[in-house]
Amino acid sequence: MNNATEEQEKRSVERFELRLHTVLQELENRADQLELFTRDISSDGAYLCTEQTLPLDTPVELTFFLPVRKKIRSKIQTNGRIIRSEGEGIAVRFESKYQILSV
Repeated sequence: MNNATEEQEKRSVERFELRLHTVLQELENRADQLELFTRDISSDGAYLCTEQTLPLDTPVELTFFLPVRKKIRSKIQTNGRIIRSEGEGIAVRFESKYQILSV
């Protein structure tokens, strides 16, 4: 069994390939804000494409922008923590609370 298959089997929820415009705000250092895109997302977390690494366990606030119609967008806001950081991106595990808001 290869590493990718083993990692997928560890997941308790399904991940979906989905490219969403995302703003990541570090909670400890409010000055650092990144605009990114998701590679995939689940109800537990997301993988964000970036060349910038962040320390493990960094608390972050995430805002995902959802296209609804041409001129109307919604966003989902949640907090999470960095659980993996590598050359292609970062993985974030969500906390249980989130909000869906109109933009």
